[in-house]
Amino acid sequence: MYRLLLLLFVLLMTGLPAAAQDLETVQNRTFQVKYAVPPHWAVTHQRTDSLEVLRYHSPADDARLWVGQLRGRHAALPPARALQRLLRHLGATRHEEHRVSSHGLDFLESTGTCFVGGRELRYDARVTTHQGHVLVVYVYATPDVFTTQAPLLHRVLDSLTPLRGK
Repeated sequence: MYRLLLLLFVLLMTGLPAAAQDLETVQNRTFQVKYAVPPHWAVTHQRTDSLEVLRYHSPADDARLWVGQLRGRHAALPPARALQRLLRHLGATRHEEHRVSSHGLDFLESTGTCFVGGRELRYDARVTTHQGHVLVVYVYATPDVFTTQAPLLHRVLDSLTPLRGK
C-alpha cells in the first residue's frame, strides 16, 4: 500500500500535470497534417527558399516545436539527407537515429543533444515524405524542461496526423 501511494505521489509531482495539459489542435492544409500544441504557445511563420515552417514556443522560451516542409532545391532531398542537414544546422553533438511510425506516417527520427544560440538543448526530430513533400517536425527544450515536460512534449510530437480528404 505504501509503495502504491508513493508511486501515485511521484506520478502526480512529475509527469501527470504535463500529460494532462489541454492541447489545441492545429489543421495545416498547406502541409496536409494536423497536430496539437499547448494553447499558450506563441507561433511564428517563416518561409525561406529552402523551408516553410511554423515555429511554436513556450512562454518561457524553454521549449519549441517546429513543423515544416522543405522547399526549392531541398524539396527533393531524401528524408535521411534532410535529417542530416537538420542535425548539422542544430549543432547536434550526440544523437541516435531510428525509424518510427505514427498515425500512418513513417519517420526517420533522431534524438539527442544540440546547441542553439550557445544553449545546450535536448531534441527529438522526425522527417518523412508526405503528399510528395519532405515534412520536418521537431521539438527541443532545455534539459530540465525536456525531463520534467517529457510527457507533454511527446504528446505534441506524436499528435502529428495526416489530414484526410475533404
